[in-house]
Amino acid sequence: MALFISIAATGILEMQWGGVGIDDWWRNEQFWVIGGASAHLFALFQGLLKVLAGVSTNFTVTSKAADDGEFSELYLFKWTSLLIPPTTLLIMNIVGVVVGVSDAINNGYDSWGPLFGRLFFALWVIIHLYPFLKGLLGKQDRMPTIILVWSILLASILTLLWVRINPFVSKGGPVLELCGLNCD
Repeated sequence: MALFISIAATGILEMQWGGVGIDDWWRNEQFWVIGGASAHLFALFQGLLKVLAGVSTNFTVTSKAADDGEFSELYLFKWTSLLIPPTTLLIMNIVGVVVGVSDAINNGYDSWGPLFGRLFFALWVIIHLYPFLKGLLGKQDRMPTIILVWSILLASILTLLWVRINPFVSKGGPVLELCGLNCD
């Protein structure tokens, strides 16, 4: 929380000194989160591939005209890999908020305290990625199926890995019952 407060204070000071309005600052914050989860992430991987493995990636300049005829599907397919990581982040955070709140409701008063920090971060991510989700849904109010399938698959794999190697749970595993397996 202290990190987020210091980042917000720095942003407010920069806004005041630069004469930038709050709307412009907020759009800039959203732009950096969306870019960091998609294009910057892929640029990092491409740079690491080139430096460490010597693999060269190609970049082809193509026409982005609205009427590409029979090749319009090809341009859409090339962009899907950039859309999967932010969509995965959205899915994981939305599901995390729902699961966290339902777990806190089921477990009572003591579980709400630790949940607030997690809810703050998850809602921060969701709010910053909202314009991305709005643009992804487009005019037809539905998400492309291939992006949704790959994002759910990636979110499931990452969630299962996190459950398996969660550093915040003791290595002996959670204690299910004090009486052992034969509780009646």
